[in-house]
Amino acid sequence: MGLILPLLFLGLMASLSPATIVVFLLVLGTAKARVNAVGFLFGWGLSLTIVFAASYALAASGAAQRGDGRVGVSIIEILLGGGLLMGSVRLRRRATTDPTVPTAAEVSTSGDGWGTERLTRHMDGLTPVGAAVVGVLKQPWAITSAAALVVAHNQATGLLVAIAFALFTLASTATVLLMFYYYARYPGEAQARLAALRDRAVAAGPAMGAVVGILVGGFLIIDGLLGLS
Repeated sequence: MGLILPLLFLGLMASLSPATIVVFLLVLGTAKARVNAVGFLFGWGLSLTIVFAASYALAASGAAQRGDGRVGVSIIEILLGGGLLMGSVRLRRRATTDPTVPTAAEVSTSGDGWGTERLTRHMDGLTPVGAAVVGVLKQPWAITSAAALVVAHNQATGLLVAIAFALFTLASTATVLLMFYYYARYPGEAQARLAALRDRAVAAGPAMGAVVGILVGGFLIIDGLLGLS
């Protein structure tokens, strides 16, 4: 399937992760919004780099590259894709029967939907270091791992891996970067509009999360099966 289109697709899915969007919008609502947003983005980038590098190293290792060099990676893709599909279908069913059910990406809180009210209270005294930790936790690791598997599946090495990583990083961070730019450029106007966006993201979160998981899971299964054929 090549690299550019799959990585752009996976990057787009990561950028639409509803949990990340909601939490980043909460960060922008804190007292130290700008420095906290920078901390969040630092943690996000650090988490993305570690997960991508570790996943690529595992997939490209001798244990994963037995046979013709792609069979092991294809099997890992199929397993990860299957796990995402099952989790997303289960999430979608639960969200349909109970609209207030928390998503798998939700923080461990009780209360409404995604626990937004309690999370908001925790955000009151948020520091840049705390925001960085939140960024690490809210980076969509499964999709980042999927991107690394696609790169390994295509047997990319050296400079091509670096370019692929940069492309995925840019695509997956696009949404939060755009929101941060909008807030920094128009802080007064942005507060109200981003708050409204947060409420819509919370309401649509379970369904959106399920759709993202199904699309990524389906893509990984197809890519893995093509690698086995």
